[in-house]
Amino acid sequence: MLPVTTPMSSEPTQRQHQAGKVASVLVGVEAFVVAGFAAFYGVELFLGEGSDPTVVVMSIVTMLVFVVGLAYVSAGLWQRHPRSQAPAMAFNGLMIPLGIALFQFAPASVAVAVVVGAMTVIGSCFAMGQLD
Repeated sequence: MLPVTTPMSSEPTQRQHQAGKVASVLVGVEAFVVAGFAAFYGVELFLGEGSDPTVVVMSIVTMLVFVVGLAYVSAGLWQRHPRSQAPAMAFNGLMIPLGIALFQFAPASVAVAVVVGAMTVIGSCFAMGQLD
């Protein structure tokens, strides 16, 4: 006799909704922090503190590309868009080694915040379940 299976509900649970909101907010915070770094580089450029203006401008452009991408991913996670989990997990997967490296150069609290934040986003994306 074959086991009886019930169709899975396509409606996400409250916990899955909350996990998506957590991931969305944290990715939004990451976008905000990267935007802050871009603004800092802009101020340095304006004050003439950068050693090479071309490098500073390209760094700002690169950071702004990440800001736009992270903001888009954050909005996608909030709305449970199926293509938002992979980029969030990929970016935060890269943040873990960065956070570990920060232990040598930054206060331990900053390094811990980066590592824990990245792991929280990845865990929250998994907790969201498969998005359709």
